[in-house]
Amino acid sequence: MKRIRELTKANALIVGILGFIAILIGLSLYFAQPDKKWAWTFAWTIGAVLWIGLLAFHFEEVLRYLISQRGRMGANAVLSSIFALGVLVLLVYIADRHNASVDWTKTKRHTLSPQTLRVVRNINKEINVIAFYDVNSQEFVRVRDLLKRYEAANPKIKTRVVDPRIEPALARQYEVTGTGVTVFEADGKRERVSFGSEKEFTGALIKVTKDKKPTLYFLQGHGEHAYDSFADEGYGMLKSGLERLNYQIKELKLLTEKAVPKDCDILVIAGAQRDLFPQEKQAIKSYLDKGGRLLLMLEPEPAPSFSDWLDEWGLEVKTGMVVEPANNILGDAAAIFAFGFRFHDVTRPFQKARQEAVLFITARPLKRKSQTPSGVVLTELIETSASSWREEKFQGVVRKDPNEESGPFILAAAVEKNVTDKKKMRAVVLADSDFATNQFIRNLLNGAFAANCIHWLAEEDVLIDIPPKDEPPQTLFLSRQQTIFTFVWSVIVLPLAILISGLIVWLTRRS
Repeated sequence: MKRIRELTKANALIVGILGFIAILIGLSLYFAQPDKKWAWTFAWTIGAVLWIGLLAFHFEEVLRYLISQRGRMGANAVLSSIFALGVLVLLVYIADRHNASVDWTKTKRHTLSPQTLRVVRNINKEINVIAFYDVNSQEFVRVRDLLKRYEAANPKIKTRVVDPRIEPALARQYEVTGTGVTVFEADGKRERVSFGSEKEFTGALIKVTKDKKPTLYFLQGHGEHAYDSFADEGYGMLKSGLERLNYQIKELKLLTEKAVPKDCDILVIAGAQRDLFPQEKQAIKSYLDKGGRLLLMLEPEPAPSFSDWLDEWGLEVKTGMVVEPANNILGDAAAIFAFGFRFHDVTRPFQKARQEAVLFITARPLKRKSQTPSGVVLTELIETSASSWREEKFQGVVRKDPNEESGPFILAAAVEKNVTDKKKMRAVVLADSDFATNQFIRNLLNGAFAANCIHWLAEEDVLIDIPPKDEPPQTLFLSRQQTIFTFVWSVIVLPLAILISGLIVWLTRRS
């Protein structure tokens, strides 16, 4: 014991420093690897033993030192440092649990959109979100930060991002066999998203929290596009996309059903080639008069015009076909690249898409009537330019005759009509149905526009406007004069000025 007292007295400073280092190592391990409890507990134990042993063997010397003036000053300095460190730790603790940030990016890519926030803040059930990504990938960081924003907006959303190779048992539990998969879980329902962005994540949240899927019925039996076919003229790709967005798709044959089913949220008539029977039209009108929703896609003659419905909504349907050769690069005079978006919830995401368009293939001419019927709100969504006209007899090669009506023509319109104080009938009328077929739906904005029309009809407006937030590249373009100026000053003038200054200083000191 005497020998230990002599050794610790001779090396008191070293023992104290070693104890301090052991405690620091323990703190580092605690924050860096909190799951390895044995490591940081062992380091803290070593540090505590060294300090307690030093005090136990030299208590009188320590007490005598603390009573002295020098000891009091030292103790005051130590206590001040400990207090400052405690304040710092408290601030870090508060900042960690009350996250606040400012998003200075141009596209606000570090901020959830208002539509997403509206969905997230209305969630009142526990949501479990687990993302499986390679821990060494950039996607791991992107998804982790995105999910943290969801968690910050609503504490009921619990998120984790794990590497399936590190936690294979968890991956097997959620039937995940690779990376890039995010699983949303609530009330026993699961939704999987592969390499998703904010729009897909918000859509998944809607799916697992909603009790009912919106149901779409595609009218069949009159030459309409086959809603489940993957041939060029079919709508199979649109159907698959809508099912991924939580819609339930069914077919409707009114000759056998007699009435529109009660669970029909949206009725779609996609390019009917033969007119409906009077009892079919009456069934659809009864459905609309109760606040139904209709997506009506027309085709040029001899397809039916549905003029009786359109007349009630303030639209006039004309014969012939819309052509716009000045806005066509396909060589097909009937195809129209439609850039003329008008402001509406359906078209809001496309207002800034000046270089993109919806490609209509064979559009029927539509015009607004001079007077809109009372109680009806009619909004043009897309129009042709003034250089378009109505071709009476389309035969491939077109030329405007003096008697042919000039544009602009309506290619898409939204209709709202009050049914009761609390219910509204909604309809979207499109001048073409071919644009949404498998052959064309991937062209330009065709798919996005068709989806937005359906979202608006179903009042799923949150899915309409969650645009991607990729930061545009910041490229600096210099003119020829600016390039020459930059080269001369950076490569010739400034280096030469530095060289001359150095020579002047050298000559001055030498003389």
